[in-house]
Amino acid sequence: MRERETPKAVGWKAWGLMALLFLSLALAQSPQEILSRMVRNLDAPWQAEVRGEIQGPGGKEEFRARVYAISRQGLFRIEYLKPGSLEGNFTVITDKEVWNYLYLTNQLIISPKEKAQVSGLGFNPALLGNAQAMAERLDLRLLGRVSTPQGPAYRLLGQPKPGEALGFREVELWILEEDPRPVRFIFRGEGGQVLGDLQVVAFQRANLTPAGLKRYPKDAQVVRR
Repeated sequence: MRERETPKAVGWKAWGLMALLFLSLALAQSPQEILSRMVRNLDAPWQAEVRGEIQGPGGKEEFRARVYAISRQGLFRIEYLKPGSLEGNFTVITDKEVWNYLYLTNQLIISPKEKAQVSGLGFNPALLGNAQAMAERLDLRLLGRVSTPQGPAYRLLGQPKPGEALGFREVELWILEEDPRPVRFIFRGEGGQVLGDLQVVAFQRANLTPAGLKRYPKDAQVVRR
């Protein structure tokens, strides 16, 4: 004769089924659905700070940068604070071009998006907060969910699409579930080494203008490549 399950056993089974249900709902989200939610959430102008470590020529280095975004126009500005080799430099990403300002030479290097590189970085910064670039330039798959101080987040794994030269083999993206925005990027190279482990902090909506994001010193030498 089959024994009756105790209330405690029934309770644990119910919790287990609920956990499986939540997990299945999370994994049912496709990367495209997650990015679409992020695009809608980041439609208004915003700013944040990116902090962490990158792999420099001499080893690991502290990285800090401010990111300013008018996402609906595909316009982003990244101002580098650390390491010292990048301090004073900035990158402006438009829908077609990348502008790299070099403080030491007072030059503004303007390149087509597909050819742009940032000297001193082992990865292309064009993905920082840019959902459109992620969708266009990466093959993405959902790994699952992870807990963060800001709340549960989706873990996406992205690999450059054929023909995309982004300076890394893969990137792991953590995107908040309830407030869809990126909170962590882990860039890896061909051998699996970590090129950059960066967290997005101090996120806030901001009153930004295209002119403000595109500003550069009036006496800078403009070079097109």
